[in-house]
Amino acid sequence: MSDVDTTPPEKDEINPAEEPISLREFLERTHPSVQKPVNGAWEIEASVGSRRRKLTYPEIRLHCRDCQGERTFRLANRNESWMWETQICNAHPIFRCGDCNLQSKQYALRVVFKGEGDASLYKYGEHPAFGIPVPNRVLRLVGNEDAALFLKGRQCENLGYGIAAFAYYRRVVENHKNELFEEIIKVCETLGTSGELIKELKAAQKEISFSKSMEKIKTALPHGLLIDGHNPLNALHGALSVGLHAESDENCLANAQAVRLVLSELVERIALLKQENKQLSAAVHRLLSKR
Repeated sequence: MSDVDTTPPEKDEINPAEEPISLREFLERTHPSVQKPVNGAWEIEASVGSRRRKLTYPEIRLHCRDCQGERTFRLANRNESWMWETQICNAHPIFRCGDCNLQSKQYALRVVFKGEGDASLYKYGEHPAFGIPVPNRVLRLVGNEDAALFLKGRQCENLGYGIAAFAYYRRVVENHKNELFEEIIKVCETLGTSGELIKELKAAQKEISFSKSMEKIKTALPHGLLIDGHNPLNALHGALSVGLHAESDENCLANAQAVRLVLSELVERIALLKQENKQLSAAVHRLLSKR
């Protein structure tokens, strides 16, 4: 793939009403196979006897697998420039984690230059794949067979296939609602939560669908399981209740991402509460043994 694309500029496949985004947002949050209008994407590079265009790569925030968290990534390879007459080019920036200096992220982009620093950018792809890896705790919760389905959903989400991603995630959540309720019951029993909630969760396990299960749960969850003050089960229920074919692919993609994020955060909080209680119990026993 050459750096200069000689294909004549075609009509942009962008909604004229679509709001432009920053180059940082495009790199961090835009799925592969998506085209977006980008503000401030390039600047003029003055050279002897000519003017050239250079992309203005910012620092970006991405998940680092080595650091196991979000970190600042900076451009690691040479920032190329293009002759002023060039209308379309292919760019291959490589970013590297500023903390460990080990993890890198490589992009393949198609750039159509516009006026005053603006551009139309298309993301061919990126490596490692777009998005944060699925936590191992989530995969363990759903078991081997459905873990493969969940990862297929993640792959569809990475590619921007909203309806497919949502269908995979919904199937996995419906298949494993009882395992999720069981983990919450264990937390409730460990924390000494109201017996009424445990009774409701056990009743919910007997229902066939997630929607019917939620009708059984009236008591609030332990505070440590709330996300931004809200019940994550209600959030999942709201997303999963949406008719698959009544929504656009774009809306399904947003819903799929929300389901994955809420489920992952809930599973992480369950594990954290169990671990914190285990440590607290060990500390109490240690202090009592000193008496």
